[in-house]
Amino acid sequence: MAEEATNPVQTVPVEAETIPVQAAPAEPEKPKKGDPLLTVLTVLLVLVGVADLALWGLAVYYLLR
Repeated sequence: MAEEATNPVQTVPVEAETIPVQAAPAEPEKPKKGDPLLTVLTVLLVLVGVADLALWGLAVYYLLR
């Protein structure tokens, strides 16, 4: 009554052993540090954000006044 049930050992097929592993794809190029165009665009984006915030502040100020 006390029979042991064993699982057969699983083996890797021969085809799976011969498949070459592919190298990971190269990462996209990162911008160079100190790129002047990136710096100018970042400054412009910050200035637009500050101006937008100031205009919303003025609109709320005059609306509640």
